[in-house]
Amino acid sequence: MEEGLWRTFTSLLDGPSTARAVATRLGRPVATIVRNLNHLQEHGLVCETGTDRVGHHIERVYRLPEGAVRVRDERALGLAFHETERGLTLAAYNGLPSAAGMVSVCVPRERAAGIMDRLQALREEIENLQQEGGDVKLSFFLAGWTED
Repeated sequence: MEEGLWRTFTSLLDGPSTARAVATRLGRPVATIVRNLNHLQEHGLVCETGTDRVGHHIERVYRLPEGAVRVRDERALGLAFHETERGLTLAAYNGLPSAAGMVSVCVPRERAAGIMDRLQALREEIENLQQEGGDVKLSFFLAGWTED
């Protein structure tokens, strides 16, 4: 995904926004952001959620779609981890019990076994840490399959 599209997409992680507000946050022209939002909307990565009156103008409000979004970009995994960490921080701040994030990644078949070995080692490390105790519970779910 091109950098401008990526920045526009990730700017909506904090919630619904108008093109003008996104443009202000990113320091980009409104017309560029509108083009980016239209492109993202055509690909199902952004949707309109209504309108907002700003002065004498009525502006469309955009948000990320509900549920899963399929993003084919190498930055998606880092973003998922970042958003999960942010969710844990917000949950703790607001006195909520938990937060979660999930990402699905397609990897080359020849690399899958090595990745699973590394995940197994991480699981064992986490199990050893569990013996020390702590106040944060981490749960993880792994699944693997081929899409032929």
